[in-house]
Amino acid sequence: MSFDLAVLNIEHPISSEEAARIYGELCNGNYEGLQPSENIDAFYQELIDKYPDIDSYSDDEVDECPWSVEIDVSDGAVVMCMVWSRVEEVAIYVMQLAEKHDLACFNPQDDTLYLPPSLKSAA
Repeated sequence: MSFDLAVLNIEHPISSEEAARIYGELCNGNYEGLQPSENIDAFYQELIDKYPDIDSYSDDEVDECPWSVEIDVSDGAVVMCMVWSRVEEVAIYVMQLAEKHDLACFNPQDDTLYLPPSLKSAA
């Protein structure tokens, strides 16, 4: 079991229910619902600079990895599954990094959507 977060490129405020639907689509391999964004690329590069993807770890090092599986990256979203022992550290970083790159962050554990700074006043 892992703790999952999705970082999304959204162009207008959406509800938590809509974010949950998008997350479900992403988990099913449907990446068509979100527009591509350079912000996603910048977010992902900065994320893996600090927390490399699981395939970067050797078999001897994999227990040090914060990810339970490979990070799922598309042009409009990044879905991350982290190990519970690293949630407090990594989830906070992911949320701060999403905000820095003006991206939404969705927590499917409790269906909470955190809007990007540019859309907070429009909500």
